[in-house]
Amino acid sequence: MKKMIKYIAVGLLTAPIFMMSSCQKDINEINETNPNAFNDSDPKLMITGAQLANVMLNEGEAARLAGIFAGHFTGYDRQYVSYGLYNMNAGDFNTPWGTLYAEGIAQCRIIRSKAAASNDQTLEASASVTEAHLLLTASSLWGNIPNTQACSGNPTPTFDKMSDVYDYCIVLLDSAISKGGASSAYSSAYAGSFTWGEVANTLKARAYLHKKDYAKAIDAAKNGISKGNDFYAKHETESPGAWNLYYDFLDYNRPGYISCENSFIHALLDSTSAKYKGNTKTKEASRYENYFLIDNYTPVDPNMYTGIFAPTSNFALVSYVENQLILAECYWRTSVFDKALESLNNVRSEHESNFGGYEQYVSGDFANNDALLKEIITEKYVSLFGSIEVFNDVRRTQNLIGVPINSGNKIPGRFLYPQSEMNSNKNTPTATLFDVLELFQ
Repeated sequence: MKKMIKYIAVGLLTAPIFMMSSCQKDINEINETNPNAFNDSDPKLMITGAQLANVMLNEGEAARLAGIFAGHFTGYDRQYVSYGLYNMNAGDFNTPWGTLYAEGIAQCRIIRSKAAASNDQTLEASASVTEAHLLLTASSLWGNIPNTQACSGNPTPTFDKMSDVYDYCIVLLDSAISKGGASSAYSSAYAGSFTWGEVANTLKARAYLHKKDYAKAIDAAKNGISKGNDFYAKHETESPGAWNLYYDFLDYNRPGYISCENSFIHALLDSTSAKYKGNTKTKEASRYENYFLIDNYTPVDPNMYTGIFAPTSNFALVSYVENQLILAECYWRTSVFDKALESLNNVRSEHESNFGGYEQYVSGDFANNDALLKEIITEKYVSLFGSIEVFNDVRRTQNLIGVPINSGNKIPGRFLYPQSEMNSNKNTPTATLFDVLELFQ
């Protein structure tokens, strides 16, 4: 017994020596590596974050501000009352700018490089579409923006012309079409039965429409989003962080800050309004209930519970309806009026299926061709509720449909460059909220 105890004692005395030696080695190895300094990431995992940045830009604060300027929303409380009166400063635009570059463009470019190196053409196509979508949206809001020198390690990138940014994006979209056009892989932040090729073609059509190259817009839109294959931001789980971003703002984070009280879109869909867009062939009652809460209280709120901005309502980023209305406008502008009417009626057929109340138009329903164009632009204004593209349409058509001006004598022509960029980049141009952007003159 004594002998056994002796061996145990020796074991207890010697074991810590070995353990200490082993631990000392491990500690030294750990000290040589900073666990917080990541040196690489899997691009297949990175793509989701880049796509979420695209969702945040196109459905978040930038979309809300664009919607206020375009008459979709009204500022009802706190700083949004000032926003509604166009009282803004550069700091109000810091958040979407940061989302655009740090979380979006920079990640897309790393992913594209890694995907090209591994010959994963579908991943490269996914990142290319997302990058082009981000840049087209940003340039439509700010005009000249950093592109060729952006996210390159240069702390003071120059600002590329708006038209040059658009040309860059069109090349990027063509590349996506050729490399992964038939696929929808690597799309975890998105929803819908889309393909990258169809999304890219509608984005190209949108870009050419802004550039006033209507023939090329038609060519692209012919291969754009087809019926039933819309491209959505995914919001299919009812939990914080996964909700529709409009719902998250309207009901969860900032209730009462914005509404649709006295908004132009509400007047167009309200059958009791003098501005009601309905007629003998158009009944807007069902769409009205989908867009607005019917509670007989003031203010009129967007439908954040059972309609378009419900928690699990996917948000349309690029749609069949938009694609058809691009075709309708571009056919009109190239004097192919029968095709313009056909494309408009395709949209009405879609609304008839979803809401009811939309009979097909015939040419005799319009007093002249100008009336047809106004109907096309008005329909797009209403159909793309909450989309930044509506603000783009208001500006590039010189407010053809008559969105009311909330203050002064102009609707804002652009977003201000953010204070964060002005503070760090000497190349940031001087701009005012009412400057007219290059492509929207």
